[in-house]
Amino acid sequence: MKGVLRLAGFILLPIIAAVSPLLALPAVTSQFGAAGWAAIALGQSLGGAAAVIVELGWALNGPQRVARAGLRSRKKLLAIALSTKTAALAPMSAAAAVGASLLTSSYSFEAALMAVGAAAVGLTSTWFFVGTSSPLRIALADTFPKVTTISVAAVVISMGGPLWAYGAAVLLSSLASPVISVLMVGLSRTDLRGIGPRRLVWFLRAQLLALSGRAVSALYIALPITLVGLAAPGSVALFAAVERLQRMGLSVLQAVPNFLQAWVGRGTDQSERLRRAHQSVLINVGLGLSAGLGFAILAPPVSRILFSGVTDIPIELSMLGGLLIATVCVSRATGNILLVALRDIRSIVRSAIAGAVIGVPLILSLAAIWGPAGGLIGEIVAECTVLLVQVFAAFRLLRGR
Repeated sequence: MKGVLRLAGFILLPIIAAVSPLLALPAVTSQFGAAGWAAIALGQSLGGAAAVIVELGWALNGPQRVARAGLRSRKKLLAIALSTKTAALAPMSAAAAVGASLLTSSYSFEAALMAVGAAAVGLTSTWFFVGTSSPLRIALADTFPKVTTISVAAVVISMGGPLWAYGAAVLLSSLASPVISVLMVGLSRTDLRGIGPRRLVWFLRAQLLALSGRAVSALYIALPITLVGLAAPGSVALFAAVERLQRMGLSVLQAVPNFLQAWVGRGTDQSERLRRAHQSVLINVGLGLSAGLGFAILAPPVSRILFSGVTDIPIELSMLGGLLIATVCVSRATGNILLVALRDIRSIVRSAIAGAVIGVPLILSLAAIWGPAGGLIGEIVAECTVLLVQVFAAFRLLRGR
């Protein structure tokens, strides 16, 4: 019964978190049109890529480590993670802000502020509470601040307030999240003892392998809007509409592999963990197919409501978005669950590199030719490449056992 309640918590929380941006999008598009939406989307894209660096790969190798650790070790892990993330935030948020302001022809300040807020999302401790199977703490530390601040921003903007209120809301909730996490876990100076400058550099280096895969994958996961903006500026608003909706959907779907990560990590031995990892892959295959079909059908009518008629998603783009969602759901399980259980982080990094090498030039070139459809096709090919590399690596390791 406890497992069912935890799963329900992990599923409901991303749904609630996804609703908060949905409240703000109609306000943004109705008050500031396609130009305002494009600026916000570009800021989110660059900030999201920076957040991947700030996050330092803890979401990849952290949950299963936390699930196996005792209370004292868990606190130490969280202290190390927050220290390393804080060190990475300043340079990455500054770079994202500068990039966003340079890429937007209007609302440059708003785009830069959104980029900083989105970069600070990398400070989240959600990965830690995934490892401890604590959905309630995720709600208190992450979901509640996000829903509250963005809901207030939506009201402010709809009443004629400034566009920068959206970016300020994202920044405020992103900074509040780690503070609340520290208070709930009860971190003290004792937990921070020994994390001086030299040790901090050592910990940063220790996360480089996990980070490298996440950082490379950001090129084709977090940056497609930016890439399309470079190749086909006139396509940004429509492409960003599809991208935003599918990423919202994927953030909700992330609840299932999040729950399964902790479940796999709690296996009593390696054989049990691998059995659970296999089951997790099958679950995500079914989830991806169902979610992809649902997106293909629902995205067009939903877009007409959310984007106030400014950018309507046609059925051909929603079908491409659905195919992308299905592929990502499967690769999340083969990589973050199965290959992590097999202790093969290097293959995850290789798959990310392969996806970036193929995906980035394809997104740029196809977007220049076919606009939003070309950008989506480039993303799909990148994700399929990632999946194929991961599946091949898993088969090779399992066959050798």
